[in-house]
Amino acid sequence: MKPPFLSLPLAFFLLISLGFLGSTSRAISTHAQSHYTARNGNVSGYYLGFRSLSEGMRNLRRPKDIPVSNDLMKNLYLDFLYAKQEFNEDWLPSGEIAEHELYGITLGFTLGDNPNLDIRIPIAAADFDVGGLDDTGAVMGIEFFPNYRINQYVAWGVKVAYTESFSDFPVFDESMSSAAFMVSAESSEAYGMNWSGRLSIGRYFPSNDINDDAFWLYRASLGLHYHLHKNFTLFPFMRYNISTGESLIDSSWVDIGTEFIFMPNSPWNFSLGIAGVGHHNYIEHGLEFYFASQRHF
Repeated sequence: MKPPFLSLPLAFFLLISLGFLGSTSRAISTHAQSHYTARNGNVSGYYLGFRSLSEGMRNLRRPKDIPVSNDLMKNLYLDFLYAKQEFNEDWLPSGEIAEHELYGITLGFTLGDNPNLDIRIPIAAADFDVGGLDDTGAVMGIEFFPNYRINQYVAWGVKVAYTESFSDFPVFDESMSSAAFMVSAESSEAYGMNWSGRLSIGRYFPSNDINDDAFWLYRASLGLHYHLHKNFTLFPFMRYNISTGESLIDSSWVDIGTEFIFMPNSPWNFSLGIAGVGHHNYIEHGLEFYFASQRHF
């Protein structure tokens, strides 16, 4: 049965998002919309899903003494996210600074055993500030990730996703569809620590006023699992990104962060994380803070 406390934050969050979408008190004028249409690159190309930067790496282990359910649903996910990015004066031709904040929640679940299907629904309320003009909006999407574990160390899958960003600013009003092949590997944890890595090759299809050409994105991730206790793991990680074409906001950048994973002797796992972006041409500051939970059945 679905835990009753999950429905309250979700309902509250949906009301906030719908209120932001329907808000007209800070609507952007037609002149301002035209003034802020042009920019270098695609905004949604940075987050590519508007969820924690480590999500492509993280796979919370099931404590060994928790039995595996025979039911169709295996896991339930509930993640909370705060993210902020600040673009430098080179991003807009007008030379003005732009800021973008997200307050998000991601719902998800896993169906099947092996292979299985992960389904995630990210929803975020957004605040946009460009040249002193402020606007509120929302970001929503859905992701499907069928995957197969070859053994306890190697797995692969294909992720199909769609994300939509709503704003009166044309520079933030856009969508992104994608399909990516992923393969991951993990070493043995016999020595109190181990590593995990993931390679991803994806084709992305943005849709907006300009820079709507499809592009390829190649991502290589590496993380270290420090098992401080049987119930506690410290997980620093890094991901290097390379893109092709002119649509994406930058041709290469680095994601780096750390996550603290708490795995009590119960069906629930929890993690706290912080991540940021570096070596980016247009994003001056980019940070994410998140609390993630996973419930096993």
